[in-house]
Amino acid sequence: MSDSPPHVPSGSPYATVVVVNWNGAHLLPACLDGLAKQAAPFDFETWVVDNGSTDGSLALLAERYPAVRALPTGANLGFAGGNNVALRQVTTPYAVLLNTDAVAEPDWLANLLAPFAAEAGTGALPLGAVTGKVVFRPRFLRLRLTTTAFVPGPHDPRELGVRISSVRVNGGEVINEVLWEKLTYGAEGGPADRFFWTRPDGELCVPVPDGGPVTLSVTWTAATEQPVTIGWDGGSAELAAGPVTGPAEVVIPAGVARVDVVNNVGGIVLADGYGADRGYQQVDTDQFAEPEEVFTACGNGMAMPTALGRELDWFDDDFFLYYEDTDLSWRIRARGYAIRYQPDAVVRHIHSASSVEWSPLFVFHTDRNRLLMLTKNATPGLALANVARYPVTTASIAVRTFRQALKSRSRPAVRPTRLRLRVMRSYLRLLPTMLARRRATGRTAAIRRSDLQRWLVRR
Repeated sequence: MSDSPPHVPSGSPYATVVVVNWNGAHLLPACLDGLAKQAAPFDFETWVVDNGSTDGSLALLAERYPAVRALPTGANLGFAGGNNVALRQVTTPYAVLLNTDAVAEPDWLANLLAPFAAEAGTGALPLGAVTGKVVFRPRFLRLRLTTTAFVPGPHDPRELGVRISSVRVNGGEVINEVLWEKLTYGAEGGPADRFFWTRPDGELCVPVPDGGPVTLSVTWTAATEQPVTIGWDGGSAELAAGPVTGPAEVVIPAGVARVDVVNNVGGIVLADGYGADRGYQQVDTDQFAEPEEVFTACGNGMAMPTALGRELDWFDDDFFLYYEDTDLSWRIRARGYAIRYQPDAVVRHIHSASSVEWSPLFVFHTDRNRLLMLTKNATPGLALANVARYPVTTASIAVRTFRQALKSRSRPAVRPTRLRLRVMRSYLRLLPTMLARRRATGRTAAIRRSDLQRWLVRR
């Protein structure tokens, strides 16, 4: 490292990279080794906040990474609280965040911070944050599944294809790593018996090793005996599925192109108040190759001026996990700052490595924190509409569940309703605090809430 930026004394760190860890000893080496390989023209520090891990993470840091500063919290403070432990101590000009389950490309940090220097003295809207390109860690085969459609009945009007309970690549199970947002209706069943109903036609991306042929084995069930076509670039195979659950196997030849898939290229908020990853599960064909302004930054791989972070007091501790970066981004923008997407600042990410998507933990915090975020930042109309809709939807789900149970003479599935009631109780408990923070944000805002909501995207 050499040639510090002109406004930083030679030898002084220009940035602090903060990594929050919770029982991630198996993830830390790849993450920290990637940071050690950064080709940055400035000095930087690496801090790891340990959220009460019990898997030997602190011993690993002491033994293998003595140059990394460890900040043990003794308890799990979540992503928001854990980051804040470090961020409130940072003294370098910039603070940078990276997940334990992410590996940065060697030029990531230099490219991530470059826009701040480029903006100096230009008179443009000041930069409040820079967010990079996050792609999924493995490379993928891009496949297409096509089969016969059926509709289960009046209580389930979906068009279904086949029910998949296992996906193996060269003998190893990868069902939780497959990207099939464009094919399935999401995970169903419990953690031990997870399955996915497909649509009759759609795309999936399967993680595979580089090079060589791939043996793909899928265990599935269908309503009737029916053919299923699996297609790839330059070929396809017709397999069979039926009412009896069983495996089907195809060998995909060597030479079929592997692709990168986008996890996040900046964030959006939809017009109905839901946050989303821009570009999520799109095959990366350089469609996001240009720097541009975005509404929100991703907490995995974002940078902020430390002075601005102090003014905003960083993340909201009460969010614990999820939507904390969207909330912070909204507050950055309310202060009159821009957020920049920088495409050449690339990290490779294992999706949901430290928390399981659609688990009760995930659903509780995404549901509650979305309502908290809107309460703090949105116009009264948007906030009230979403808050009022939540109990109505909860009641509708409960009624539908009991009706289906009566019809099938089975016990009703009450866990989803109970979880939503927990969300409502927690939201109401935090409501006075959020309204106070809303008023505080309004007093320092440079841009009106209604103007910020012009960024919101229709579905």
